[in-house]
Amino acid sequence: MRTASGRGAGRATGRAAGLAEPRRAELFSLALRFGPVTRGQLAGWTGLDASTVTRSLRPLIDDDYLRESSPPPAGRSMAGRGRPVQALSVNPGRHVAIGVKLGPSTVSAVLTDLSGTVLARHAAPLASAEPATALATIGAVVDELLATFGSARQDVLGVGVGLSGHVDPESGSCRLSAILGWRDVPVREPLADLLDLPVVVQNDANTLALAEHWFGRGRGASTLAVVTLGIGIGCGLVLGDRLHTGERGIAGELGHLPLDPQGRVCTCGARGCLEALAGDAAICELSGCASVAEAMSAASERGASASSTRAREAFRQAGDALGRGLAGLCNLVDPELVIIAGESAAAFGLMEPAVRESLAVHGFSGISSEVRIEVDAGQEDLWTRGAASLAIRAGVGQL
Repeated sequence: MRTASGRGAGRATGRAAGLAEPRRAELFSLALRFGPVTRGQLAGWTGLDASTVTRSLRPLIDDDYLRESSPPPAGRSMAGRGRPVQALSVNPGRHVAIGVKLGPSTVSAVLTDLSGTVLARHAAPLASAEPATALATIGAVVDELLATFGSARQDVLGVGVGLSGHVDPESGSCRLSAILGWRDVPVREPLADLLDLPVVVQNDANTLALAEHWFGRGRGASTLAVVTLGIGIGCGLVLGDRLHTGERGIAGELGHLPLDPQGRVCTCGARGCLEALAGDAAICELSGCASVAEAMSAASERGASASSTRAREAFRQAGDALGRGLAGLCNLVDPELVIIAGESAAAFGLMEPAVRESLAVHGFSGISSEVRIEVDAGQEDLWTRGAASLAIRAGVGQL
């Protein structure tokens, strides 16, 4: 087995040796997120002097990680100098990254370039959630992706794995996942040995937060929360431009915020968690429908039939609980932006009036009118692209 500082930790290896130096990695990650950028912009953002920025970037340009644009039209030269400003952009094809979503019945994966653009995808059913079977299935899916796209292993920056539950990011182990039925399962090191690739593992909501922060709606926001709606309710946090997972990796467990001591029993065994009040199972039980999609259809019907009335009330109750949960989140973290995502994000519109009302009542000092709430209802590659973003972040040294 490899040590935490070796291949299994998912840190930069020979595949990205030019990014191993911290200052260079920081500059590269800024160019990746906000490019094309100028040296002056990088100097301003980092507080480094221009000569240090230029010196740090030279190896990345020489090794084709960064490319300079053609000189801009006349009149756009640097103030006081005759040299035209040249913008720097990341060469997205310099490496590929792989993102894996491990679910209870399926392993899904994508292969992306450094900009997070999906180049290939593959999925396979999971015969059993037993750890050995799950890891072997991940290995087969990754091999199939590489064969399909024609990438060699030395081109792969790393493999990111997202799964539901408490993941210890330092050890790369799953401490607890009710959905998978796992407790204290090593993931990173055995998978890195199997794949012979750098591997990094995180809670799946954290991978979405990272993807939104680097490549999505949260680009440019320094403090944001991504709240996922579905079977469970998850939350990934970015605080001060850094993914925040807490001391033991459980920061952002919004779904297990205790709201009602007399409420439904949650999958975690406690009573009245937000997830038990506003997750898919709660909506189905309250509406009498077999799925959230069926409940959405019933709630959208015109008129006041018994089924439509019951479905609307289900979304109202779920929205009220979600609003109280978001109020707690906003009161504690004060995010600039809250992004609603996940399999049931499309249902947020039916919950939103109750969410807003509840947030207005419980949010402190008028925060409900100031925090932005946006919905990312896109489903294709949602989780896997998030996991690939995790691999990209780790590969460029921004752990």
